[in-house]
Amino acid sequence: MALAGQWDAAFARTRARSSRLGVDALAERSLRLAAVILLALAAVLARGPGEALADDGDSGGRIAVPEAHLIPNCARTGGGIAIAEAQGRIYYCLQRVVAIERRYPSASKFFFLHEYGHIALQSGDELLVDCWSAHELSHTVRGEEVLDAARRYIEQFKLFIPKYGGTGADRSELLKGCYDEGLDWLERARTEGRRPPPLAAGNRQ
Repeated sequence: MALAGQWDAAFARTRARSSRLGVDALAERSLRLAAVILLALAAVLARGPGEALADDGDSGGRIAVPEAHLIPNCARTGGGIAIAEAQGRIYYCLQRVVAIERRYPSASKFFFLHEYGHIALQSGDELLVDCWSAHELSHTVRGEEVLDAARRYIEQFKLFIPKYGGTGADRSELLKGCYDEGLDWLERARTEGRRPPPLAAGNRQ
């Protein structure tokens, strides 16, 4: 099923749940925001990094990219926004998407793109996926807006999280560097010992 169809199915499954929460309009808007970035990514992957999108709503649903099966399940995400499995399933928590979109509009796009990155790269290396996702946003019209929102959300976390290589501020710095320079930024940071080394090939966290 094309990504557009996946999102249509996701909307249908979550309508009743969002109605119980009393957030129909915002819930659907939040999911559509995430859908837009996935569809835009399909076009980016097909065109290559040299050609920016004219509109980040450009339909990429016709382009063959790794499939993402979207499944609403807050228990599976462990309280997070979304979590991906190598087989192509992305579990997401509607309540978390809505809560974050209320305070940081458009931020959820980044987190859905990040989870899609685990599938596209077939990697559990969070730093690599973060870096790839941030740089993919640089090829979309409103990518900087999305990344800025995500960074504001991330920066509130003060504890050191090993899988992200540091605090929220550290992760935010990585995202900005990778948005501007791509994977070269991460490779340089790892060579200089400012970020942990990559995971073994094929290892998923």
